[in-house]
Amino acid sequence: MQLPAAGRVVGRWRGLTLVLLALVLVACGAERPAKVPGESDITVSEVTIRPAKDTELTVDYGPLFQRLGMRPDSLLLPGRYYSEFRENEDRRRLIAYWQTYGYFDVEVAPPKVVHDEGEESVAITWTVTENKRYSIHSVHLLHEPKGHRDELLEMISFSAGETEVDLEKFRYVRRAMAMHLRRAGYGHARVYSRAFVDRDERDIHWYYYVDAGPKTRVRYIVVDGNVRIPAELIIERSGLKYGETYDWNKRFDGEFHLLDTGAFASTFIRADVDTKFHVPGDAPDTGGILREEQVDEDGNLIPRDLPEQIDIKIHVVEAPSQQLRVRAGAEFDPTRIDTALSSRLWLRNLFGPLHHLALEGRIGYGWLWRDTTDDPTGLYGEALARYVKPMVLTRLLDSRVTARFRDELYPGYHLRELTTGPGLRFTIWPGRAKNFHGGGLFFDTDLFFRWGQQVGFGPFSPETRAALSLADDDVAIGSELQTSLIWDERDNPVEALSGHLLALRTTFAPPEPLATHRYLTVAPEARGFLPLGDSFAFGLRAAASWVMLDSERGVPLGPRLLGGGSFGMRGYGRHHLSPTVSQCRTAPVVGPLCQSVPVGGLSLAEASLEGRWLPPLKPYGAIVFADAGGAGAEYNPLEEGLSVALGLGLRLRFWYLPLAFDASYRLVGEGALQAPEDDPFLVFFRLGEAF
Repeated sequence: MQLPAAGRVVGRWRGLTLVLLALVLVACGAERPAKVPGESDITVSEVTIRPAKDTELTVDYGPLFQRLGMRPDSLLLPGRYYSEFRENEDRRRLIAYWQTYGYFDVEVAPPKVVHDEGEESVAITWTVTENKRYSIHSVHLLHEPKGHRDELLEMISFSAGETEVDLEKFRYVRRAMAMHLRRAGYGHARVYSRAFVDRDERDIHWYYYVDAGPKTRVRYIVVDGNVRIPAELIIERSGLKYGETYDWNKRFDGEFHLLDTGAFASTFIRADVDTKFHVPGDAPDTGGILREEQVDEDGNLIPRDLPEQIDIKIHVVEAPSQQLRVRAGAEFDPTRIDTALSSRLWLRNLFGPLHHLALEGRIGYGWLWRDTTDDPTGLYGEALARYVKPMVLTRLLDSRVTARFRDELYPGYHLRELTTGPGLRFTIWPGRAKNFHGGGLFFDTDLFFRWGQQVGFGPFSPETRAALSLADDDVAIGSELQTSLIWDERDNPVEALSGHLLALRTTFAPPEPLATHRYLTVAPEARGFLPLGDSFAFGLRAAASWVMLDSERGVPLGPRLLGGGSFGMRGYGRHHLSPTVSQCRTAPVVGPLCQSVPVGGLSLAEASLEGRWLPPLKPYGAIVFADAGGAGAEYNPLEEGLSVALGLGLRLRFWYLPLAFDASYRLVGEGALQAPEDDPFLVFFRLGEAF
């Protein structure tokens, strides 16, 4: 008998409640079963590693504590119970850890175990004598293919005489060598690493053995997992061809190009090459396992007998035909609070294989809570419909047709804009970012018909319009050509710690009769990241924009430049880094009321320097930052003076959503030092990346 839906839900909750209650009772009253031989119910209160008398420890043994079989409980790692069996295990772990750094004669004494009065916990102390550290006596590279020796040698980060020995780090060089050869067309390439230790001389002789195999060629290609998209289209998009050379660049590029169509949730290209897959981050490295038949009687490497032609299987998982995503967001800065609800509906393969339709919508409400405007709140949003067709004319040329309406809220006024027209996207290079599949070098262009209306903007005097190149009319109509060239090599699109992004974006509206207002915008941008370890990095962003070639009719609101906010220069609220105009009106009884209105300039510059502490796999992080910028009524963005802000930030990463809290102090505003009465303290909150 099948229960009704409501009954099934109640039943599930009742069952879950009973399970949770049982777990609580077990945790509170039941005795924990033994896990390993000799394990007791005695907890470990403290573990200490100290040097023997009259010696010092030079190795950083901090990371070792989390690997021990006996350790105290902590916020990040569960504790382990005391066991004499684990004493021997941990002793071997300590010896192996020191030997990894070249201390092959290390001595670890049996631990000193001190019980508390109630015999419920113990404190464990390990005593270590490092003795002399071995050094690298020689480094050898053998059997490399012709023409690659110099490149492989450059990958070796140590040489004869090296005293800062790190066996694990030195072994990992072999993986980089193998990947280099696989990218060069040796699809079977393996590299083995061996360290021969001379204990009498306290020397290490290091050998890298290369077994590249022949250069590989594609014999056969098959597709697995496709349902709606024909195999021939998938093979064509991947760029792999029968009879052509096969290298791992083509493999990675093919996976990227397939994902970039928007039709697949995941892709993986597999070849029947004799290589070993390494799980990212796995340790320790064995140096490579050599089978008995690979070593002759004199200890020399015997190359594998491998075929030149290989077979390839392209594994794909097609994305859902209909996919809806709904998101809520919020942003807070010194002048406004925004809440927004957005959605995106993908209708993949709606008009046939690789013919997609995307529908997007966003509605927001902004409270201009500290602004001197007549319109302190506002509803705004946008809607977009886009038809996408990958592979037009050429394999990597993707086309689109877009229709978009947006209503943008500014300080006291709105911009309503409709754009529609065709566009093209060309992947020049798919990139080599280590962790980010969305990187690469792209060229985008769109030819739009644009209708724009500025609502509540002005009125301004003729002198003000002329001085700031403000548009004479509230409506701008005509054609507009947008182009962008973007090179993205960041390791992560949200919280980058390494890599770079370079971009050049332009917009051109031609003169009459093709458009009512003529202008050209040029906006270069650069972002760079310098990693210092796994958790810390410096990030630098510099961006500038100019509006040029304007006619006597002025520049409408759409292309005008306004900066500031949590995604820009954090010394000002959003849209407040801008030339301003003072507007006055007469109110009954009160008399004249004046307000300063940001109107946008013809030049804008913003730069940020961040020190980012973002530990891997942790839900928190922090930054320190310095922002600078300026906006100008003409072509010099610093004509009114440079503005500088300093601050601190907190990063919370929940459910893959980066939340940012930033507090800043505007040290300099338009070239003048700020005082407390200038209201220089600012607080920002945002959802998403800064740069």
